[in-house]
Amino acid sequence: MATSLNKEKYTNALLYFVSECGNEKLGIMKLNKLFYYLDFISFRDREKSVTGETYMHLPKGPFASSLEEGIIESAQKEELINRKEDASEKYGKRNRFQALKPYNATVFDEYEKSLLAYLCSTFKDWSTDQMVAQTHSEAPWVFSQPSKALDYKNADDIEFFIEEHVAVA
Repeated sequence: MATSLNKEKYTNALLYFVSECGNEKLGIMKLNKLFYYLDFISFRDREKSVTGETYMHLPKGPFASSLEEGIIESAQKEELINRKEDASEKYGKRNRFQALKPYNATVFDEYEKSLLAYLCSTFKDWSTDQMVAQTHSEAPWVFSQPSKALDYKNADDIEFFIEEHVAVA
């Protein structure tokens, strides 16, 4: 997908997820999956992603190319979020995030606000392993090659956030 990142929406979606989905199960891997759903469901419904991100096919599912070394790093420098690493028996280390400033909801249209809220309420209690397994069962990941970009055109297979949840803008 040849589009540039929408850093304003990307950063505010990060703040939203950290503020509204911030729980024991929200680490970097789960954040990647939330962004994947945000962008691919938006593309499925409106033929445009929210952030403009490219997602790569990695062993643990879709990974956002710019999330860690772009958006999170920048948000830390701007003192919008705090990131700390805790020890984890399962993963060696795990990231925990804290929003230091509120997100700006005015950067999102009504569809995007509904989708963000839906993603938090749907996936809040899902474990990382559940999220990985789910994304591995969907066409964008299944039909992509390892270490290559996922194709947004395969988003039709994603069955979350069907139209009864929102009025499409």
